[in-house]
Amino acid sequence: MIITIEYLHHLYGGIAPWSALALLLLGRNPYLSRTRLIGSLLLAFLLLRIRIDGWSGFQWFMLLEPNPSFTLTGLLLTALGQRVGGGRLFYPRDWQAAWSFGALVSLILYPMALGLTALDPYSLGWKPGMPLVMAMVAIILILRGNRFGLILLMPFMGFLLRLQESHNFWDAVIDPFYGGVSLILSVTLLVQKFRTGKEH
Repeated sequence: MIITIEYLHHLYGGIAPWSALALLLLGRNPYLSRTRLIGSLLLAFLLLRIRIDGWSGFQWFMLLEPNPSFTLTGLLLTALGQRVGGGRLFYPRDWQAAWSFGALVSLILYPMALGLTALDPYSLGWKPGMPLVMAMVAIILILRGNRFGLILLMPFMGFLLRLQESHNFWDAVIDPFYGGVSLILSVTLLVQKFRTGKEH
């Protein structure tokens, strides 16, 4: 049973780097041939299987981030599905909600977890009520018509299924990669809005 659980942890942990690399290989060309599509998905998997100093790319990524958040994984799969299918799974406001949420949570969580304040919100991740709080946030977003709410249900479900090694719920919601990208994109969006406002 332990081997099965460890296998599931590794299997889940490989989804985020595979989907991120596949997106990079697919590029931004709106016209994808079936050959390029299938080739990019397979090449991403094969590249992450290449061993460097005895470790595969998957293992090196898990060394950097052993617990990719379900939010990041969901967003990457959404972007990949949107890229492969050609349809629009997320609208701009859904992506904006995702980046704003990630930026806000990372600004609250990480500086305080480093001991910059007396309060450590990271410890709340071990409280049993946190998954329910996040599920309520997700439901509110869904009722408001924001599809990012569907992604926020993934930490709740993934945490219950124990697909991560970590037992802290915050690790199911956010990770440094998601937080960093969210901060960069949120600042970029704010700068663009500021410039647009000045032009008008």
